Amino acid sequence: MGVLSAGWFHKSIRDYIVRGITLGTVGAGAANGFNGEYQGFTLLTSANAGTAVIQGWEFTYQQQFTFLPGLLKGLGVSANYTLIQTAGDFGGAIARRTDEVPGFIPRVGNVGLTWRHRAVSARLAVNHVGRHITNFTATGSGRNLYRFSRTITNVGLGYHFRPWLNLTLDVANLFNEPEASYRGIPDQMQSTNIPGTTITMGVNGRF
Repeated sequence: MGVLSAGWFHKSIRDYIVRGITLGTVGAGAANGFNGEYQGFTLLTSANAGTAVIQGWEFTYQQQFTFLPGLLKGLGVSANYTLIQTAGDFGGAIARRTDEVPGFIPRVGNVGLTWRHRAVSARLAVNHVGRHITNFTATGSGRNLYRFSRTITNVGLGYHFRPWLNLTLDVANLFNEPEASYRGIPDQMQSTNIPGTTITMGVNGRF
């Protein structure tokens, strides 16, 4: 039996938490609140301000292929995909849209495959995160910081050696997918992080 679902959501936010609001500058003199130090420093705070709208779609699919013959009957699949759009002033003076709002990823998807036969099991998980903004700069879009889309593949194997003993082998980031960022336009690279591939072996027991 399988499950296929689709859902639409719409959220309206009031009094959005805005960081980096300027309160003024630190004055001179011993009574400036900082024992006479930090004269001329800018004071920043956070406050509830502004409005925002978040809406999008969520799609989900799950299926266990128990109706298939032989070894294939132990196969299972799951997948989900989310699309998000945002809009609002977010406490500022200018309206912003999806590509200008840090913290929201417009496209995210996951696909998982599992298989089990007697004492052996295997799994494959693929995660995709679309291009998104991570830092908005009000002085100009050319300074906005974006992260490139990224697809990570993880695999795992398991062997039920005894009723009380299980052996596992997991490989994270199989293809060593980098994490890269850019400023303003894709040709203006900011940083690239190559995390590497991680291999983990484990023994799980119940006593």
